[in-house]
Amino acid sequence: MTACARLDHVQISDIDQSQGNLKPISVKVSEFAIELAVIADVGSRLATNHNTQNSLKEIRDILALINMGPRTGNPVFNDNYAENVLEQLYAQCPTGNITGLRSTREATNYGAVSGEIVRLNAFCII
Repeated sequence: MTACARLDHVQISDIDQSQGNLKPISVKVSEFAIELAVIADVGSRLATNHNTQNSLKEIRDILALINMGPRTGNPVFNDNYAENVLEQLYAQCPTGNITGLRSTREATNYGAVSGEIVRLNAFCII
């Protein structure tokens, strides 16, 4: 099996060094997904029964059609996995003054299994 990593989005804000010393802070959350169409395709190739092969190919095609359209990354099991990253970042900064925020969204893909990752890196002004 092969794997690849993909960068979907990066956004960087300005860094304000005039308000005090800077302490780096970081949050990383991730969620995984399974691409069922790929699993059905592999199953159809491994099946020895002709009827099973055809059934799995039909399932593969239906799953592929369901997931058509514009998207970045594979659908994950929990769409809210990155919902509280900002709160986690503020929890690391007692002053609440954050600068130089860099958000990164990336993915890794291992065939039928993939992972979606959100990272927030910033500086806490102390």
